Amino acid sequence: MAAYMALIERSNRKDLPNVEVQVTITDLSPGRQSWRGEFVSRSADAILPNERLAVTFDTGQKGTARVSDTFLDSRTPDTTLVHFTGTSPLV
Repeated sequence: MAAYMALIERSNRKDLPNVEVQVTITDLSPGRQSWRGEFVSRSADAILPNERLAVTFDTGQKGTARVSDTFLDSRTPDTTLVHFTGTSPLV
């Protein structure tokens, strides 16, 4: 997984600026790719499974994603690990 800084725009307009995102991009065929990744968020952000996100990486690439899972670790209750899957190609 590669690490990028990103702006994560949420449908509730409570955007998350300057988030470190770990991303894996897989080329399926010429012109087709899939991507997925994860980031850590404050639990107070209340990100939910199946939530739609717009992600803009510091490289200028953009894409939309959907939250696949969220994980709360009781040892660090202030943070939540968010897994997402790209739903559009990165442009």
